[in-house]
Amino acid sequence: MATRIKAVKCPQCGSEKHEQLDEKRYRCLNCGTEFFLDDDDINVNVNHHYDFQSSNFLNNDLSTGIKLAIGAVVVPLIVVFVIAIFLTTSSSGSSSDSSSSTTVRDLYTLVSPMNNKGKPCVFYLVERNFNTNYSSTGSKYVNGYYMGFRDAITGKVLKEQLFMSEDDADKQSISPSSDTELSYLKQAKHWYLVLAGRFVYEVNPATLTITDVSQSFFKGKQAMNTGIASIKFIYPADGEGFKVENNIAESYYYFPATNRLYTEEAFNYARQLSPSQLNGEVRDTLYWQLISKSPNNNTDRKGLLRLWNIHAKYHLGDPQDFVFYDWFYGTFSSDRGGRFVSATPMTGWFVGFNGQFIYQDAHYALIYFNPSLASDARSMFRLYDKTGKILWTQVLDRFSEVVGGERVGNVIWIIGKRNRRNTYDDMHAYGFDISTGKWEKGAELSTEYTIE
Repeated sequence: MATRIKAVKCPQCGSEKHEQLDEKRYRCLNCGTEFFLDDDDINVNVNHHYDFQSSNFLNNDLSTGIKLAIGAVVVPLIVVFVIAIFLTTSSSGSSSDSSSSTTVRDLYTLVSPMNNKGKPCVFYLVERNFNTNYSSTGSKYVNGYYMGFRDAITGKVLKEQLFMSEDDADKQSISPSSDTELSYLKQAKHWYLVLAGRFVYEVNPATLTITDVSQSFFKGKQAMNTGIASIKFIYPADGEGFKVENNIAESYYYFPATNRLYTEEAFNYARQLSPSQLNGEVRDTLYWQLISKSPNNNTDRKGLLRLWNIHAKYHLGDPQDFVFYDWFYGTFSSDRGGRFVSATPMTGWFVGFNGQFIYQDAHYALIYFNPSLASDARSMFRLYDKTGKILWTQVLDRFSEVVGGERVGNVIWIIGKRNRRNTYDDMHAYGFDISTGKWEKGAELSTEYTIE
């Protein structure tokens, strides 16, 4: 008869959950026991030899999931770790390379073109910071104030020296970037540099030397035995000299061309001496003066310029009173010492703003001005001969500052600066050929660069 079982239970665990392998064979889903039914006696026969574990399906799936999860976490970590090692290696390599280089930042306090034995050079004073990749105690560079000379064409440093370290300046409460002036005194035939209102240096571009003359200036002058408390150039109209104060607050005027030291009273008296009272220490002088005035009474903007030739008697190397032009009345008049001779207009009035002299000698006058007040008004350079004739005019992109100039051979050199809003200022040397007006762009005075 046919086999009919309503409920087949596992003979091993008693579970009714099973799967039918064929017509008479079954497998328990709980413990994996295989068994079959015999039709004749309805016996349950158990096969104890099996290779099945019901929980392994779940365990295998779970193991696979865990492995995948672990892999998803571990593999990226391994990748990140490898990349980190690579970057660290690269960084250490690059830092070892960069440790041999130093970024230098220069803040120019003063620049001026000069003549180095027929070659143009630039004298400069900078506040310098060395940005190194190692501690300042181990640095071979010293932050501070440096001065020196550069080739105006190539930019090569010709000579340089440290004036004062940043630490020493702080200790002495000295700021070389303030109360610092440079001037060429024609009677003495020397460049002089006043630093921080306390030191005087003689600058010699021919020998590329910068010499401290603060003490030798006053050698043998008892009034200055207490030392210099302050020193500065006097106004050019008062002569070629210095106003100096000693350490007991006494003021004097010193003129290096004659090596004379004047008290305040003696200085004012000497300025008013007539040529006949100067004991032959006088000569005729002719020089140019650029006069400016407002175009009308409704503005104080001085937008009109005019060149004049001044003839006067010059007291050699001593006090002067060369304020001949009356700005209120717009006329020339004789000074108190009677040294004014005449003033001759060399040009008519012409439109020009921010006018200044760049260079003048007995034959030429080079001036600089802007043609309008517009923010983008360009910079104009104009050369005149001794008769007031315009030889040439050159127009360049607007400069924010022009310094100079110095004639070297047939070229007049200046320093032109342009302010940059989002980066470092642009500062270069420029040379103008006197004969043709053709200009050349010389060396850049960089404010940031790298050294090894």
